[in-house]
Amino acid sequence: MKKLLIIILLTILLTPSTAAPVLALTASPTTQSASAAAEKSLSEKLNKQISQLKERIASRVAELNLVEKRGIIGTVIETSADKITVTDLAGKTRIIDVDEITKFSSPSAKNSFGISDLTKGTKISILGLYNKQSQQILARFIDSYVTPVFLSGRISNLDKKNYTITIIKEDEKETVVDVQTFTTISAYFKEDGLSKFGFSKLTIGDRIMVTGFPDKKNSDLLVASRILILPELPKNPKIIVPEPSEEIISSPTPAPKTTTPTISGKKVTPSPTK
Repeated sequence: MKKLLIIILLTILLTPSTAAPVLALTASPTTQSASAAAEKSLSEKLNKQISQLKERIASRVAELNLVEKRGIIGTVIETSADKITVTDLAGKTRIIDVDEITKFSSPSAKNSFGISDLTKGTKISILGLYNKQSQQILARFIDSYVTPVFLSGRISNLDKKNYTITIIKEDEKETVVDVQTFTTISAYFKEDGLSKFGFSKLTIGDRIMVTGFPDKKNSDLLVASRILILPELPKNPKIIVPEPSEEIISSPTPAPKTTTPTISGKKVTPSPTK
């Protein structure tokens, strides 16, 4: 009997009562609305960023399609702080844009070279980015385009103080050549071949070949970039180097001797003129 009571008691305790309330965590309508609004806001923000990125990529692609590398040769018409107007080889006027990373160079420039050194009539070569829409070039490299001068003759004079060489040609015309620190001087010998040569070793009468450019300020002066001496070649008989005139130094005529007048064998000292 006791065992039966224990079993019935255990069954009552272990079996949940249908009358007992069931507790459950259920989100309120306010919380659900706030969560949905946050998700919607985040989604809209992401979509906006994706749209902006697509627009930037499309704009960059379009920009790249409009730009290409191009180079031209032209003659300067006028210049300003950030633009150069030139006439190209076809006679068409072109606008060249210049910025802070544009590099300038000139083979005849002794010092730094920039846009302020470009004058009307100067020929330049331009390499840069051509915009098909604006039809302008953003210059990256601008070089002063100067046709090199080739000169061959003999040395007729040397100015070792100012580092200049005077060269005479077959037509007896003389050209003064300016030797700079960047000038390369070489000599060719049959046994040794081509080797460096110093300005101090040059002598009048040497056979010489020069490559250079007219000086920007003095068109009669040639700035040498390369000099080649050919000491072993026979002299060109058509090029006559004037021989330096010999100065005849005559012996000075001795001054006549003066005698002191005497009176009866005594010296007479002339009195000073008053």
